[in-house]
Amino acid sequence: MPHSEEKSFDLTDPKTLRNFLKLHKIWTKKKFGQNFLQCRESLEKIIELGDLQKGETVVEVGPGHGVLTRELLQKGATVHAVEIDSEVLPALSASTRQWKENLTVDNCHVLDFQPPKEKYKFIANIPYHLTSPILRKFLIDSDNKPTRIVILVQKEVAEKIACKPEKDSLLSVMVKTFGKPSYALTVTAEKFFPPPKVDSAVLVIDTFEKPLINIPAKIYFEMLFIGFSSPRKKLKNALMKRLLLTKTEVDSVFNTLGIDPNCRAQNVTIPQWEAMTKIFFKEYFQNTTNTIQEKK
Repeated sequence: MPHSEEKSFDLTDPKTLRNFLKLHKIWTKKKFGQNFLQCRESLEKIIELGDLQKGETVVEVGPGHGVLTRELLQKGATVHAVEIDSEVLPALSASTRQWKENLTVDNCHVLDFQPPKEKYKFIANIPYHLTSPILRKFLIDSDNKPTRIVILVQKEVAEKIACKPEKDSLLSVMVKTFGKPSYALTVTAEKFFPPPKVDSAVLVIDTFEKPLINIPAKIYFEMLFIGFSSPRKKLKNALMKRLLLTKTEVDSVFNTLGIDPNCRAQNVTIPQWEAMTKIFFKEYFQNTTNTIQEKK
């Protein structure tokens, strides 16, 4: 497109969006969770929530034709875009060519992507079916975590993550261990093309410099997985069944940690989850200590 048209080119405008997709022969693919945002107000709010400074690095997953990418680049960000759909890449290149020197595109699955080594933020309209794996990858598995996450997800999932403590789930505790989540904005289905079957929301997560636990995440989440395996039942029943413990053993630990013996998983605090992990996976920590001493 001519340079003079760049400033007025608005991919959130439904007519402009459809003409652009038609020009580049793009059809949205359900398998990749492609629903393109067509709401200027929501887009500007996402950028505002990103609190970007010129020169900051941003990772964007699922840029598609570039509606969000353009805004990030216009803000002066250096963008690492991760896009699995190779057929949409020419359109992404066309919509962002004015800022191509600040855009790197990785044509791969997000779970195969290596996050940048420098400080960065994660801002994206992610594939909804990959919400949990993406959060785990960037919040837990990556050594270099983003300082802030601003993502469009299913409204129900955003509510589930940013819930009050008494409504916690495995996913919300996972996130809250590594950052502070907040529900920022509802984005209704008609603001996308094609419209999804559910409403969406913008979720913001400000990550902690250090997680709220001081044990390996792998074994901690094994504990959470067991604890939330039957969320509607008493926690002690899940622990007895999965860890082959007696009622007396579980009650003794609960008493030591100040946990109500009749509580459910959502009633347990993060420090209590960490303490239970150390107790119930005592052999893991002993073996780890022995291995470290042997290496010395």
